[in-house]
Amino acid sequence: MNYVSILNQLLDAKIIAILRLDSPEKAQRGIEALKKGGIRAIEVTMNTPGALQVISHYQNTPDLLIGAGTVLDEASCLNAIQHGAQYIVTPTLNEGVIKCANRYQKPVICGCMTPTEIMTALELGVNMIKLFPASILGLDSIKAIKAPIPQALIGPTGGVNLENITLWQKPGADFYGIAGEFSKLANEEKYSELTEIAHRYCTAISHQTL
Repeated sequence: MNYVSILNQLLDAKIIAILRLDSPEKAQRGIEALKKGGIRAIEVTMNTPGALQVISHYQNTPDLLIGAGTVLDEASCLNAIQHGAQYIVTPTLNEGVIKCANRYQKPVICGCMTPTEIMTALELGVNMIKLFPASILGLDSIKAIKAPIPQALIGPTGGVNLENITLWQKPGADFYGIAGEFSKLANEEKYSELTEIAHRYCTAISHQTL
């Protein structure tokens, strides 16, 4: 799948599920449960044991977009790409990670908090901005940022849940990063519940687009 196709599908999916788990087995079963619930874009964090093997296992799976998250340095970025990561997520404004992802034509999502960080990220070639932590920045932050920087594709991450996800859409969220609920259920091996809540998120998003 080429760069443009991956980027378009990420934006179309709207939800990027973030899995930060304590074993590769839970990661694989978590991915299957999320997929069953309708979620296609899944970020496996690099501090999940066996993350690279999990990413490699799913790299050619139809209807799934598997990315590497918590990528903190260029070496980790290259390693993730070599193991099949379709996109890269870094929690900080790391120029080495961004350049590596661009070099290999992989979409890169960068965690930012301020307009200065966002503009720097865009100038370095970042495709999507993870507004993190969204719970601290608040709902008004997206509208405030998009007023001077409307071209930024912004996804609130950290604090987005079923109760407030529709509220984040109103000020202009382009996508959503969901972590805590998904990782908690997978770590507790509650895969049926994980599938159910994934379906509820997908339903909430589909209602937004009607």
